[in-house]
Amino acid sequence: MSTITPSRLKEVLNAETFRQLTADNFALLAEEIAKRVATYQNGSPTTIIGPPTSGDRVLNEFWRDALGGEWVCRAAGTPGTWQQIRPAAVVSDPSAGTIPVGYAIWNVSDGAVKRHAGTYSWEITVGADASAKVGFHGVTPVAQAAHIPDPSGGSTVDAEARAAISSILVVLEGKGLLASGA
Repeated sequence: MSTITPSRLKEVLNAETFRQLTADNFALLAEEIAKRVATYQNGSPTTIIGPPTSGDRVLNEFWRDALGGEWVCRAAGTPGTWQQIRPAAVVSDPSAGTIPVGYAIWNVSDGAVKRHAGTYSWEITVGADASAKVGFHGVTPVAQAAHIPDPSGGSTVDAEARAAISSILVVLEGKGLLASGA
C-alpha cells in the first residue's frame, strides 16, 4: 500500500533527465512521508480508523489510518493480524466513526494517552494531571491520591503508608541494616 498519490510521482523510465526526476521523486516521497498522511486506497486516503479489515495482507506491511495511527501487520492473511505501533495524535477524543476497542490516541490538548474502551469511552493510560485514573484489566479505575496527606489527618492512604514504612523498617532491622529503635 502506498501512502503517496501515484499520479504525483514522475515517470523515470527512459527519461532524459533521470537523475533530476529521481531527485524530484525522492523529495516528494520525503515530503509526503513526513506529513504522515493516511495510507492511500485506490488513489484516495483511507477513511478507516484502525487497521484494514479486508484484503490480503503481508508480514510487516505498514498502515497509517485516517487519524494518523500507525500499524504493522504481524501475521499475513486476510485481513492479517495488526499491531498499533504509534497512537493517533488528536486535539480532542474522537466521538464519531467506527473505532476499534483498544485503539490508542494521544490527546495533545490534555497530554493523556488514552485507549478506546468502546462506545466512545476513553480510558486514560498515562495522564498529565492529578485527576488521571489508573486501572488494571478487569478492574474499575479509581482516582489516585495526588500525594500522601498530612499524618495528623489520619486518612486511609496515610495509615497504609505508615504501615508500609513500618514493615520496611522491621525488615531492615532484622537484617542488621538498621539499629534497633531507629
